Amino acid sequence: MPGRSRDNRDRLPDFYLSPSVKERPIDPQVRSAMEQLWPWFWGYVGGQLGDPDRAGDLAEEVAYRVSKYLKSQSQVRSLGGLCRVAAMHFVASTKARERRIEFRGLSQEIEGSLGESTSDWQEVELWIWVDQILQGQDREISLMLQLRVLEKTWDEIGKILGLSGGQARLRFWRALRDIFGDRGGI
Repeated sequence: MPGRSRDNRDRLPDFYLSPSVKERPIDPQVRSAMEQLWPWFWGYVGGQLGDPDRAGDLAEEVAYRVSKYLKSQSQVRSLGGLCRVAAMHFVASTKARERRIEFRGLSQEIEGSLGESTSDWQEVELWIWVDQILQGQDREISLMLQLRVLEKTWDEIGKILGLSGGQARLRFWRALRDIFGDRGGI
């Protein structure tokens, strides 16, 4: 069990590695090598990521990756060295990935930092609104709207759907009238 000893130092938890990760069995030699590296790995994760308790989960991922690597390689000089290097690389990439996640601030600050114009946000809001309104509606009506947004003419839309341009336009406007009638109008 992890915790603290009497002199307030972190205690090394017992080593545990699942027999299989992502439905792939862990090679017994990899398990043995990771068990030998466990005290070092636990301290390394604590030093690099500031949370040694994550070492168990990360050890499983390293063991999984090394086991997968061994399937494709016929000969490895030092399995312990391979596990150590794989562990160092995995922790370094985890640390780098976590550092890329930054706090941006409130939503107004995020909008300002993105540099998008108000009309772009209005367009996004319009698409969200249209998607919500057309949810559960006939796929043909959704397709007509998408084609109209892409500036297709009613004749082009009708041709795609096997209708005349006038029929396509009439179906579309009737569907919109029904939608707005169901929702209380605009």
